[in-house]
Amino acid sequence: MRRVISLAIAMSMFVTLAPGSSTASAERFDTSAFAASSKQKKSIGTIVIPRLKLKSPIYMGITDREFNLGVGQWPGTPKFGRKGNIVLGGHRTSAFRPFEEIQLLRGGDLIELTTGKKTFRYRVTGRSIVKPTAMWITNPTRTPTLTLFSCHPKGEITHRYVVRAVLIK
Repeated sequence: MRRVISLAIAMSMFVTLAPGSSTASAERFDTSAFAASSKQKKSIGTIVIPRLKLKSPIYMGITDREFNLGVGQWPGTPKFGRKGNIVLGGHRTSAFRPFEEIQLLRGGDLIELTTGKKTFRYRVTGRSIVKPTAMWITNPTRTPTLTLFSCHPKGEITHRYVVRAVLIK
């Protein structure tokens, strides 16, 4: 129970509200140039989502420190391509907002995670809207699964938009 409470607190703490939002060009979503020139944390990989025209570095952690640079991986979730549930989060309305248009993802869409020279491809299988306390989204799975999450609706912290995907070969 203590773990669930602390995870719920962590999940709700990463949110930073920003006024308004707009549809952006593909260039705005490519944060790799900023991350490469930054003296911040080192990325652990890259996420590419063609439907969203997104290419962003991934950092270990789910705080504003990581989310202000790109996408953050929930600590304790597996490495890319491995059995289990990789959980990644990102902003919708502040900093680079890599998941600004996460609601556009549909079943069958591709998501690529790259680390080093290895690329792992995932196919979207579902989406849902949950409360910030819905910690089941971080639960381990028996198969290689990817879970993306962000605040919902845009600019609010009342819910999370969740996308699930499975590893394809």
